[in-house]
Amino acid sequence: MIIEAIVSTRKDNGELNFAPMGVRFKESERIELIPFHSSDTYKNLSANRSGVVNLLSDVLPFVKCALSDHLPEHSMSAASYGALLAVADEAIEFTIDTVEDRKIKSIMSGPVISRVKLKTPRAGINRANGAVIEALIAVTRIGVLPDDEIEGTIKRSRNIVDKTGGDDEREAMDMIESYDERRRR
Repeated sequence: MIIEAIVSTRKDNGELNFAPMGVRFKESERIELIPFHSSDTYKNLSANRSGVVNLLSDVLPFVKCALSDHLPEHSMSAASYGALLAVADEAIEFTIDTVEDRKIKSIMSGPVISRVKLKTPRAGINRANGAVIEALIAVTRIGVLPDDEIEGTIKRSRNIVDKTGGDDEREAMDMIESYDERRRR
């Protein structure tokens, strides 16, 4: 199963990167990431071999990190080259010990070093959260997915958010739609 998270890594100069991405947990004490070679996450993990997986129940930080230069409130990890988000429900520090290079991505995996529970996640499941994540994934796959598929996903997601979401989910969809409109100009 893939869990959507915000992965935090940093360059040797200390510059932080926060990237929404899917993470697999293997045998509960190992993680697996599959970053694109062109991504900062891949470059940072290749150089430093560690980071933090931040698990969140709020979707707005995903959109802000993916579509803007947003630097979320955070604290530095003690055990890795990453940061713990203040809004995270749980932060999982990890190292990378295995890399399998593919054509445009690599499978990177390694052990969990520590788990930090930061807050109790919201109870229940809200359909709007999943819809925002689907729209975000679509709009960040420009050039990979056909435009009509991206547009259809955004429209379906907006409908779900309008029916079931709160203020944060609506703000997130506004940002996604604005980003999509700017890229089509």
